[in-house]
Amino acid sequence: MQRKTRCLFVVFLLLTNLVVYAQSITVTGKVVDSDGLEVIGANVTLKGAPGVGAITDLDGHYKLKSDNPSKDVLVFTFIGMDTQEVPVKGRSKIDVTLRASSVMLDEVVAIGYGGMARKDITGSVVSVDAEALSKVPVSDITQALAGRVSGVMVTQNEGEPGASISIRVRGGISITQSNEPLYIIDGFPSEDGLSSIDPADVESINILKDASSTAVYGARGANGVVVITTKTGSKNDNKFSISYDTYVGFSKLASKLDMLSTKEYVFLDYERRNFSDEDIDAGNINGFTNLYGDFADIGKNYANRKGVDWQEEVFGGTKVMQNHRISIAGGTKELRYNMSYAYFDEEGLMKASGSSKHNAKLKVDHKPNDRLTASGSISFDHTTVHGMGTSGDNYGFNKMGSILSYRPTADMLGDDQQLIDNDDPLYDDDQNAMQNPIISALSEHKKREQRTIQINGSLSYELLKGLTFKNTTGARFSTRRTETFYGALSATAKRSSINGTLQNNEQGSFSTSNTLTYAGKMKKHSYDVMLGQEYVARWSRWFSASASNFPNDDIGLNDMSLGATPGTPKSSYNDDDILLSFFGRVNYSYADKYLFSASMRADGSSKFGANNKWGYFPAVSAAWRVGEEAFVKNLNVFSDLKLRIGYGLAGNNRIGSYASLPIMGSNNNFYPNGEGITNGFASTQIPNKDLKWEANKTLNIGLDFGFFNQRLTISPEFYINRSSNLLLNTKIPTSSGFNTMLQNIGETENKGIDISITSVNIQTKDFQWITNLNLSHNVNKVIALNDQDSFLEEAKFGWNQNNYIVEVGKSLGRIYGWKTVGLYQVDDFNYDPATKKYTLKEGIPYNTNNTPQPGYWKFENVDDEGASKGVIDDNDRTVIGDANPILYGGMNNTFSYKGFDLSIFLNFSLGGDILNATKLANTLSGRTGNTTVLDIANSSNRWVTIGEDGKKITDPAALSRLNSGKTVACYSDMQDGDKFMHSWAIEDGSFLRINNISLGYTFPASMLKKTKVIKKLRLYLTANNIHTFTKYSGFDPEVSTMGNGITRGVDWGGYPRSRSFVCGGSITF
Repeated sequence: MQRKTRCLFVVFLLLTNLVVYAQSITVTGKVVDSDGLEVIGANVTLKGAPGVGAITDLDGHYKLKSDNPSKDVLVFTFIGMDTQEVPVKGRSKIDVTLRASSVMLDEVVAIGYGGMARKDITGSVVSVDAEALSKVPVSDITQALAGRVSGVMVTQNEGEPGASISIRVRGGISITQSNEPLYIIDGFPSEDGLSSIDPADVESINILKDASSTAVYGARGANGVVVITTKTGSKNDNKFSISYDTYVGFSKLASKLDMLSTKEYVFLDYERRNFSDEDIDAGNINGFTNLYGDFADIGKNYANRKGVDWQEEVFGGTKVMQNHRISIAGGTKELRYNMSYAYFDEEGLMKASGSSKHNAKLKVDHKPNDRLTASGSISFDHTTVHGMGTSGDNYGFNKMGSILSYRPTADMLGDDQQLIDNDDPLYDDDQNAMQNPIISALSEHKKREQRTIQINGSLSYELLKGLTFKNTTGARFSTRRTETFYGALSATAKRSSINGTLQNNEQGSFSTSNTLTYAGKMKKHSYDVMLGQEYVARWSRWFSASASNFPNDDIGLNDMSLGATPGTPKSSYNDDDILLSFFGRVNYSYADKYLFSASMRADGSSKFGANNKWGYFPAVSAAWRVGEEAFVKNLNVFSDLKLRIGYGLAGNNRIGSYASLPIMGSNNNFYPNGEGITNGFASTQIPNKDLKWEANKTLNIGLDFGFFNQRLTISPEFYINRSSNLLLNTKIPTSSGFNTMLQNIGETENKGIDISITSVNIQTKDFQWITNLNLSHNVNKVIALNDQDSFLEEAKFGWNQNNYIVEVGKSLGRIYGWKTVGLYQVDDFNYDPATKKYTLKEGIPYNTNNTPQPGYWKFENVDDEGASKGVIDDNDRTVIGDANPILYGGMNNTFSYKGFDLSIFLNFSLGGDILNATKLANTLSGRTGNTTVLDIANSSNRWVTIGEDGKKITDPAALSRLNSGKTVACYSDMQDGDKFMHSWAIEDGSFLRINNISLGYTFPASMLKKTKVIKKLRLYLTANNIHTFTKYSGFDPEVSTMGNGITRGVDWGGYPRSRSFVCGGSITF
C-alpha cells in the first residue's frame, strides 16, 4: 500500500511539472498605428516586471515569453502614442493598434481665462518644457528661455546679478514704449515678470504669440502673453511626499578682453607724451624717464613684467552659488496642496557684489463636490542684490572704462601691488573720474532689496450642467528699497563728500475677474461660450532722499540725519491707474475637424485721454484638422495635419499713468516784476485728450505636421504684425509753450516665420534620443512717422551724438555714423621737410573738427554736393549697422539610457550688428595719459610715430614703411575732437553658444523601493555658458546695455557673463 502511494505521489509531481511547463508560452504579434503602418521600436513589457520585455522590429513584430499566461498583462508603449495594456489570457498571438497619444493632442494648454486641448487650438500658442528649464541653475527662469522658443528673443542686458532680462515676441511692436509681454501667473498679472517665482515651482509655460490668442487680454496683449501655471499637489488618494532639491555651483569669468601688455602700455605712454611736437621734447623725455626709465630699456624693464590684470583683479577668482528647496505635496481626490520654500544665493563676478533670494509658497485646491472647486495660494519673495555694477551713470562715465583703462604697471622702481592697494598717485582726485577699480568696488555701495507678497484665490461653481461661473481675485504688494552710498575712499566722495541716496518704492495691485462659461455638445457639434468682466487697479508710491557730508562710513544710510547737508529737493510721486474690462469668447468645433474661435474685449483705462478711454479688441481664428479627413488618412503619410489661420487686434498700454494729463512742476526761474528769482510752478506737460492705445493687428498662418506616429512634428508659422497709433514725441508750434507733444502717430510692421521641430530620432527599450529645434526670422519696418520721414536717437555713452536713425521704410535698430575707409596715408599729404609738417592734398575730403594727419581715421565722403563738397561733415553720416539678426533659435538634444539622462542645449544668432562702444572708447586715440587701451590697438595694429630708437619719425618714406598695413588710428591729442561714431566700432554679433549641458542619473524605483522611504532620487552635473563661437571682440555678443526698441545692440561697458559648473541632486520621500 505504501509503495502504491509513493508511486502515485511521483506521478502527481511529474504531471504537475508538465502542467507548469505547459503554462509558459511564447506570445508573438504585430504592432501597428491607426493607419495600419508598422510601429518600429515600440516597447512590449510584462506589467509588474519592467525588466522583461521586447522591442518591435522593422516589420512591427515582437516575441515575448509569458510564464503565467492566464494572469500576465502586456504593456505596449511608444513615444507619441497612448499606452495600451492587454491581458494575455492564454493567447499566443496578440496584435495591437496604437493610437496617437492623447497626452500630446488632448493635453490642456493654459490660454487666456481658461484652458483648451492642444488639438483644438487655432492661434499661435507654444509650450515650453518646464522640466528642461528646471535643469538650468538660475534664479530667474526667464534666463533659461533664451533660444528655446521660436519667435521669442530673450536678451540678458548684462551679466551682473539681478540684471534686467528683456523678452521680445516677434520683434515687439513699439518704438518708444515697452515691448515686454504680459506675464500671467496662475491667472494673475505679474508686475515683475517671472523674477518673483521659484523656477522649480513652474508646472507649465505657454506663450501666446499672435493677436488671435492675445486679444482676449485687450490693451495688455499686443506684445504677447506668457502664461505660467505653478505646481499643485497630487490627486492620488492620501499621497504625501516631501522633496528636497539642492545644488552647489562654481562660476568664473567666461572670457576676458585682451589688453595692452605692460611693455606696449609703456611704449604708448611714451608716444602720447611726444605726439604734439615734430621732435622729441626733452621735458617730456625727463618726465617719462623719471617714471619708467630710458626708452632703450623698455624691453629689458617691462617685457617680462606681468603688471596688473585689472579684469582678473575685479572679476577673477571662483565664485560660489547655491540653491536649496524643500517642498511638501499631497492630497486626495477632494483636496490637493503644495507648499515650498527655496533659498538661492550667488556671488557676483565683480568684487563686493552678489544676490540672494527667498521664495515661499502655499497652494491649495479643494473640490468638495462635483460642482464646486476652490483654490488659493499665497507666495512671498525676498530678493537682495548688492554691488554697484559697471554701468556708472549710464551716460558718459562707465566703471568698465576704469577697469579696462587703469594703467597696468607702476613706475620702474615701484611695486605693481601698490596700484592694487591704493589709488594711482598720477590721478587728480578733483579732475579725473578714473579710480582704482578695487577701491571703487569696495567703497561704492549699492543695495536693492525687494519684498513681494501675493495672495490669489478662485472659486468655480457649475450652476447647471455645462454652465460654470468662476471668480478669480488676487492682490499683490511689494516694497523696494535702494541704497546708494559713496564712502570716504570713493572718487565721488574725494571730489565732494561722503554722500548717499535712499529710494523707497511701494507698489500694489488688486484684480478680480468673473467669467460665465457654457460648454456643450450635440452630435458632431462641440462649443463653448465665455463671457467675462475684469477690474484691475494698480498703485505705486515712490520717495527719494539724499544727504552729503557724512562724518564717516560707519553708519551709512541707516541714519541719514548724520549727513550734515540734506539733498535738495527731496522727491516723491504717486502713480495710480485702473483698468475696467468686458470680454467674451466663442469656440466651436464640428466633427473634431473644423474649428472656429472668436473673441472680443472692451478695455477702459484711466491712462488715456478723455476722448479715448475705451478700446475694442476683436479677434477671429479657424483651423482645419486635415489629418482627420479620409482622403488624407488613406495616404498613410501624416499622423497629424492641421492648418491654422487667425487675425486679431490687441493693444499696448505700457505708458505713464498721467501721460494724457497736464502736469505742473516746481520752478525757481520766475522773475516777478523783473526783480529777483522766485520759486513757483509751471506746466511741464501739455495735455492730450486724444491719447490712446498702441494697437497691433496680426495675421497668423500656421501648419502642424506629424509624421511616423508623431515621432517627427513640424510647425511652421507665418505672421504679419501691423502696429499703429505708436506713441512718439512730435514737434508742435512753440506758441503752445512746448516743443513736443506725445501723440499716436507712428506705425510699424513685423513679419516673419517661426519653425518648431521635434524629432524622436531613436526609441528603443533602454535608449531614447529626442531633438527639439526652433528657428525664427523676423523683419521689421517703420511704416509711418506722421509728418516726418526720419529722426535720430542717441545711444547715450557720453559722445553727445545721435547714433541711431529711425526712418520710414526701414527697420528699427539701424546704427548711424561715418563709414570708415581706413586711415589717412602718407600719400594723402604734402610734406614740408623744413617744418616737418604734413598738409592734406587738395581734393581729399576731411573733417573740419580736426586737422588730419597721417594715421588718422579716414571716412567716406558720402555727400559730396553743395556745402558738403570736399568736406566730411554730418551730411556724410549714413547707416553703418543693423542690430536685427537675420535668423535666431536653439536646439536641444536629450539622450536617455536606462537611468541616465544627458541634455545638450545650443542657441545661436545669425547676423545682427553690435555697436561696440567699449572698444570705441577704449581705443580712442585722444585718451588722457596714464591709461591703457585694448590690445587691438597695440603697436603692430596701431599707426605709430615713434621708431625703435625712440625718435619721432616724420620722414614720409620711413613713416609709410613703419605703418604699412596698420588698421587702427594713431594716438592723437585732439581729446574730444576725434570722438567720431564710425563703422570700425560695428561688429558682427553672430554666435553659436554651447549654452547648457546636463548629465543626470535617476536611481531605479525597484532599488529605492527596498528602502521603504525614498520614492525618487536623482543626481546631476550641469555646465552653463560653456563656450561661444563668435567673431565679436567684446565680452559677449548677447548684449544690449541700452535696452530699448531704438538703440538696440549697444555694448557700453556691459557686465561680463560667467561660466558655471553645478552639481546637485533631488530626493523625494
